Amino acid sequence: MARASSDIRDLGTSPADRDLLRAFYTDLFIPAFADADERESLVNIQRYLELKAAGWYGANNYHIRVLLDGGRLVGGTIADYLAGPNTGVIEFLVVAPGQRERGLGRRLLDDVETALAEDARAAGAPGLRAVVAEMNDPFHGSFAPDSMDPFTRLLVWSRWGYSKLDFPYVQPALSAQQRPVASMLLAWKPASETGDAVAADIVKHVVHEYMRWAMRIEQPQHSAEFTGMARHLDGRAQVALLPLDHYAGYDRARPLVIREITAGDADLPAVRAIYEAHFRDGASAMEAAALGSEPAGASRRRDDHAYHLWALRPTPEAPVAGLASFFTLADTGFGGYIVLAPPLRGTGRLPLLLARIETQMVRDRFGASGWYIECGDAVLATFRRVGFYEVAIPYRQPPLRPGGPAPALHLLYKPFGRVYAPPALSGAALLASLRRIHRVVYAIDRPEGEAVYRDLAREIDGRAVVPLR
Repeated sequence: MARASSDIRDLGTSPADRDLLRAFYTDLFIPAFADADERESLVNIQRYLELKAAGWYGANNYHIRVLLDGGRLVGGTIADYLAGPNTGVIEFLVVAPGQRERGLGRRLLDDVETALAEDARAAGAPGLRAVVAEMNDPFHGSFAPDSMDPFTRLLVWSRWGYSKLDFPYVQPALSAQQRPVASMLLAWKPASETGDAVAADIVKHVVHEYMRWAMRIEQPQHSAEFTGMARHLDGRAQVALLPLDHYAGYDRARPLVIREITAGDADLPAVRAIYEAHFRDGASAMEAAALGSEPAGASRRRDDHAYHLWALRPTPEAPVAGLASFFTLADTGFGGYIVLAPPLRGTGRLPLLLARIETQMVRDRFGASGWYIECGDAVLATFRRVGFYEVAIPYRQPPLRPGGPAPALHLLYKPFGRVYAPPALSGAALLASLRRIHRVVYAIDRPEGEAVYRDLAREIDGRAVVPLR
């Protein structure tokens, strides 16, 4: 492990530092950004260091700090100090693959947070207000190869004390050749204050100054991305802080232990018993014996879909107290059955479970960005409270057996992660998703020949956007 503080170098404009910057950019920076729209060019970064040397930043500051271990480049950070809101921003923190789990990430974090606090004192502030970290939101975007699993990154930054600023952050285009990026988030770590929210005007100020000094947008108020964020922030007094581990589906105060059920699994009888207790009298339910056997199946993966059956517990030693079954299909997901029985029920674990389901759907890599569920009247309000939108069309579930009933239910849709306005769901996309669901989930080879699908098609076909409520 790197030992001395001299192993961390704040780069400037010397020839030796330029060589280090090129190595840092090539070996660590580029591999961390699968999406080219997210990354600055080397030419721009070199220019920022030249501006820093010329005093352009004034009371603000810009840092590229690299970690050397025995002369080898093993990590680094890029960060900004924004004097106006007295806040630091960590744009980038990376440890080289093969050098992780040595405490180097924490060392880099401590170093850059200390540097930002020194910037605050140099600017005349008694102390730094907060540090913001910009990172990928793993529930949005392409889940492209990254320097680190993005869900693991959420848990690491959560341990480091950061929480998601609960508002729709959009990174503006970094150049004329690049596009805005809406698949990122800002995380907040207060330097001293505690609480579960930040004043919205402070967040707005931070975003404005970040765009001004880090992205070189001279008048952020004329940027479409800034004005969109400002409209959202102007409508509220505070921005909630959502712990990053909660966002990923983990909460140490409310543990949720998940076991993937395979054929013949020891937990399968308990899962079937919970299912039968909650669904045996419903027309929308299949036979309990079908759980864990084909065609409903235990958890499995096929060329065109994945199916998961989970047993849920509050602790590893506790009896099974819930179940979840769901499918990941091409471009969409579908929830089968979800039960949280006592002692899981009523404990706030449903949002955690949904986040874990969405994490799995993303990791299945079929391109899904949201999912559908069917539900009855009794639980409609519950699912709408946790982020689902009802598709405002008459909906019937396909029969579970030949000649069986097609009960009227509610069809709900939820984009992955947090969204701040109803999504625009096109009629064509909805019909394509329903055809896949009918084929894979309900084993209907030709949905177009079935009355249930034809009724849906008559309601949906030709609509540019399907209403949600």
